[in-house]
Amino acid sequence: MSSRFVAVWVLGYALLWTFATVLLDPTVPYDAVEALNWAQNADWGSPKNPWLVGMAMRPALWLPVSLSVYWYASHFLAIAVGMAGVWVLARTLSGSDRLAWLALLTLNLSGLINFDIISYNDNYLLVMLWPWMMLCFYLAITRHANWWLAFAAVAGLAAMAKYSTLAFVGFVFLSTLAVPRIRSCYRQPAFYAALLLGLLLILPNLIWLWQHDFAAFSWVDSQIKNRFNPELFSKAFTVFYPLLILWWILHRQGIRLVLPQSWALRVMLAVYLLPLMIIFAWFLFHQGGRLTEWLQPFFILTPALLVSCASRHPEQLSRGVCASLFGAAGLVLAGYIGVLWGNVANAGQDKSNIIPFSQLLDQQWQARYGTPLRYVGGEYWSQWLTFYAPSRPLTITPWDNDARPNVYNVHITQAQIQQQGALLVGRLGTACEQETFRAALTPWPDLRIDDVRQMMFQEDSVKPLRPLCIAFVKPAEA
Repeated sequence: MSSRFVAVWVLGYALLWTFATVLLDPTVPYDAVEALNWAQNADWGSPKNPWLVGMAMRPALWLPVSLSVYWYASHFLAIAVGMAGVWVLARTLSGSDRLAWLALLTLNLSGLINFDIISYNDNYLLVMLWPWMMLCFYLAITRHANWWLAFAAVAGLAAMAKYSTLAFVGFVFLSTLAVPRIRSCYRQPAFYAALLLGLLLILPNLIWLWQHDFAAFSWVDSQIKNRFNPELFSKAFTVFYPLLILWWILHRQGIRLVLPQSWALRVMLAVYLLPLMIIFAWFLFHQGGRLTEWLQPFFILTPALLVSCASRHPEQLSRGVCASLFGAAGLVLAGYIGVLWGNVANAGQDKSNIIPFSQLLDQQWQARYGTPLRYVGGEYWSQWLTFYAPSRPLTITPWDNDARPNVYNVHITQAQIQQQGALLVGRLGTACEQETFRAALTPWPDLRIDDVRQMMFQEDSVKPLRPLCIAFVKPAEA
C-alpha cells in the first residue's frame, strides 16, 4: 500500500470524524473557550500553556466558518498530519511499509486520535508534531546535519504547545553529549543555527513567564498533590493497552521484539523511554486529576518505536489482521455516533442550552441598546458567551498575577467598557436579590449597572432549571 493511500486514509479519517462531530456534538469543551480567548489576546503565553495553543486558534477569528466547526476541523486535520507522521516515522525506523501500516492502524485502537482528543486545546498539537519531531531527530543523527534545523523548528513549536515536549528535548540534548557519533554535531554550523532557531521560538514565552510570575507553572503545581498514586498503573494501561494488541499481532506473525542492533534506533528508544520512566516514577508519588491527559500524547510515538524492534519484516499482513484494524476505526466511529445520537450519559446534550441562551442574550442586548454586544463579564457562564454569542464579545476580566484567570483580556481598559457597555452574568443559582456581581465589578469599581434581569437557565435537559441574574452596563453611545 503506497504513501498515496496513506494520505487518502488519514484525510478521509479526518473528514469523517469532523462531519460526525460537527453534526452531533452539542457543545464545544471548555478548552475551546480558553483557546479562543488566548487567540484574542495574541500574547506569548497563557495561564496554562505557551503561545501555540492560542496561535492555532487565531485563524478562526478571520475565517468565514463558525468557531465550533473550526475547533473540530482543526483538531482532526492535526490528527491526520500526526497519523501520517507516525506512518513515515515507522517506515523510516523499521524499513518496512507493512510494519508502518501496522503502527498506523494500531492507532485505531486508541481514543487518542478521535473522541479523547476533542476535549483538549494542547494535546492535539502534540499528536501532530511529536512524530515529525522524532523523525527529524533521527534524520539529523543518521543522514545530514541540516535536519537539526527541521528538528529545532518542530520541537520548538511542540514545546510552545505544551511544556512536556521539553522532556524529549532535554534527552536529545543529553544524547549529543553522551553519544560520540552524535557529538560530531558540535562541529556543524547547522547545529548552532538550529539552537538559535529553537531559542527564538521559546524566548518570547520565557519572557512572558517572567513577567507573569510563571503562571503556567503555578497552575500545574496547583493540579498536583504529594501522595502515593497507585492509580498510575491503571491510567497507564488505559493509554498504552493498544501496544499489547500490536505485540500479539506481531507474535502471531512469528515476529519477536528485540533490541535493535542499530545505534541510532537505540538512541531513539532511550530518548523516548528515559523521560517517560522518570515521569512515571514522579507520578507514582504525586497525584493529579489530569494524569490521563498528560500521558495520552506519549502514546502517539509508541507504535512506530515498537515496530522498529521487530526481529524481521513480515512477508505479508493477513487479511484478517488488516480487516480487523481497519474495522476497529469504523466501530469506534459508529460507537461514537451511537453514543451522541442516543444521548448516552447525556453525551449528546451536555451544556447544549448555552448556545441558544448566548444567542438570546445577544439579541436582548441589541434590542435594548441598538449596538453589538462588545463585552461580557461576571461568573463562569459569561465566558461561554465569548464563544457562542453572535457578536463575539470579549471578556472584561483583566489579567491578574495573583488570580491568574483562565479567560481574561490583556488589553481591556475601564474607558473601553464605559464606551461600549457590558453584559454581566451572575452566579448560576443566585437570584438578583442576592447577586452582587463582585467578580465583574471589583476590577472596575466605577462601572454603573443600568438594569438587571432575572432569568432561568438550564444547562441541558438533565440539569435543573435555576435562576441566573443578568446585568446591563449601558454603553455611552446608547
